[in-house]
Amino acid sequence: MRIDIENKILIPFMILLILSIFTLGIVSYWNGYQLLLENEVKNLSQDLEEKAFFIEDIHGKVEIGELTEEQGKVVLLDYYKRLEKENLIIFDRHNILLNGFNGDEDWVKGLMEETLDNNQKPLYIENYIFIYRKYDPWNWTLGYRLNKGIFSYEVLESQKYMLLLAIISLVFSMQAAIFISYNISKPIKMLADVCDKIAQGSFREKIEIKRKDEIGMLANAFNNMLYRLQENTRKLMKITQLNEDILRNISTGIITTDQQGQILSINQAAKEFLAESGEKSISNNIKQHLLDQLRETLDTSKYINHVHVFDNVEEGNKIYLDATTSLLKTDEGSVSGAICNFNDISERKKIESNMETLDRLTSIGQLAAGIAHEIRNPLAGMKTSIQVLKNRLCKEEAGSNEKLFNGVLYEIDRINHLITDILDFAKPRAPKYEKTDLLKILNRALGLIKKTANENNIEIHLVNHCSSPLVFVDKAQIEQVFLNIIKNALKAINQEGELNIIINTQREKKGSFVVIEFHDSGCGIETQNLEKIFNPFFTTSPEGTGLGLSVVYELVKGNHGEIAVHSIVNVGTKFKVKFPMYGGDNNE
Repeated sequence: MRIDIENKILIPFMILLILSIFTLGIVSYWNGYQLLLENEVKNLSQDLEEKAFFIEDIHGKVEIGELTEEQGKVVLLDYYKRLEKENLIIFDRHNILLNGFNGDEDWVKGLMEETLDNNQKPLYIENYIFIYRKYDPWNWTLGYRLNKGIFSYEVLESQKYMLLLAIISLVFSMQAAIFISYNISKPIKMLADVCDKIAQGSFREKIEIKRKDEIGMLANAFNNMLYRLQENTRKLMKITQLNEDILRNISTGIITTDQQGQILSINQAAKEFLAESGEKSISNNIKQHLLDQLRETLDTSKYINHVHVFDNVEEGNKIYLDATTSLLKTDEGSVSGAICNFNDISERKKIESNMETLDRLTSIGQLAAGIAHEIRNPLAGMKTSIQVLKNRLCKEEAGSNEKLFNGVLYEIDRINHLITDILDFAKPRAPKYEKTDLLKILNRALGLIKKTANENNIEIHLVNHCSSPLVFVDKAQIEQVFLNIIKNALKAINQEGELNIIINTQREKKGSFVVIEFHDSGCGIETQNLEKIFNPFFTTSPEGTGLGLSVVYELVKGNHGEIAVHSIVNVGTKFKVKFPMYGGDNNE
């Protein structure tokens, strides 16, 4: 059971007071008892002395012959009987001559058997005192039996007022003890209550104790300490809030660990990145790589910078993290843990890759344009000459050379179409932006390709999850983009398969986008070829020119869009194209 401070002060006071008064009462009672007992013993001893003188007087008369010894004894016994002295006992060696308490002869006989000293000191037997005098000439023993118990009541009776005074003193002392303990414990309780409130986070309390003693000084010192604590806490909270605001709003992810590599804190940017990084397995993989780098820093005590690359299967792209780890040190220089700051540089890598692709496409385009011009002019002359020869020779030798000339002309036309594609790729026309409904463009493109799909038993499913798929693009160029992607999908499927086209809305920090996904069940693309499919003249089809997806890439970028591809061999390929949604900041 918990005892409060007031009772801790009061109970010892009460115990001391009760013990003191009780001890005083016992001592007073004992002293009174002893004093009364000694006084009674003294009185009885004097009485026995007087009786001894009377016996001597009678014995003197016996000696001079006035009385015989028997007459003297009879005179004495008659005299003592007439006195009616209670508790007076007279006996010789053989008989009880006088028993003043009329009973308990066995007790007297026990005395007769005792060897009584001549010093005649009181004899203490059980609860009795035997005061006696011996008269040797007659072998008489005279004595009084004194009951010690009879004095207890007399002592209490004589000291009842003293006892009453002690009880009254005890009551007043207890009241005084309660008052003193309350006055001592009250400010201590106030201090304890304020400390408890401070422990719960309340720093606005103040102790109001107007005293000039040590407790008052303690209260003033406590109030001053509390004021300084409030000021220091306010400053600390301000600094802490500033640090939290910085960590929460900084775009860099920050993770700190202790010396054992256990995570101490993760800032908001790191939490958001790990939450937005796709599948849980990817998030855990990223987290594990960062923790491994932190532990390496703790083990080697070295500053480490590393770029981590992770495959985001769900999105069909890669995640690039630039992570730097270093030791976390105190002002004294001791190591308290490690810190990791990392940035998602996927966009930067994507931009760098796009820039490389654009530079490569530009260079190839310029080269191709020059070659195309140089080829087209002699090619036109060759075609004209072949047509003239055909007209002449076919008239002279009908049928034998006509197929040969037609084949040459067909191949020249193919070369001419290729040159046209190269020139279109090298110098695409500037987009004519306008408000465009992507659903309508998709339906028009599907209408153009429907016959080919039906002939090859390919099912095409279009699902629209966007209430208003409006964008600001060049209609003709985007239709060409969709046609090229759909044609490639049909070629990859070849016979009997399906193409799923899904329109969604995607919200990002930089705005809202309309996302179109083309997911086919074709043969897929080898992993090593994924990064090359947008390169000019790269193709895995014997009939392809390798310019279709390059043109798609150019047109998507020219219309402020993005394109990504994800593919699994023998499972299928998914192209994802997204454009800024029409409206707000994404307008013209």
